[in-house]
Amino acid sequence: MSEPNAIAEARARLLAAGATRDDLAWFESLGWSDGSVPRVAAEADLADLRRREEKLNASVAHLSFAERAASPEGKLAAAIGARIADWNDRDETDD
Repeated sequence: MSEPNAIAEARARLLAAGATRDDLAWFESLGWSDGSVPRVAAEADLADLRRREEKLNASVAHLSFAERAASPEGKLAAAIGARIADWNDRDETDD
């Protein structure tokens, strides 16, 4: 499947999963690239990121593990989850 087709299918699945137009615009602003997911800057960012991660995961729940991992939604969900984990771990120090 070509990249434009993958993005079009991702959009359709996200809309079916209840993502908003603002969410889609945010994904577009990242170029649908998991490498472009920004670091969490403030606690206020977390609710939006968690909601978006939830919608991304819901949109690919019906796919196989391999299909999820290869999908734009799966990659973005993993990147968002990593950014959230980084934020949660920011104050932890190794003993």
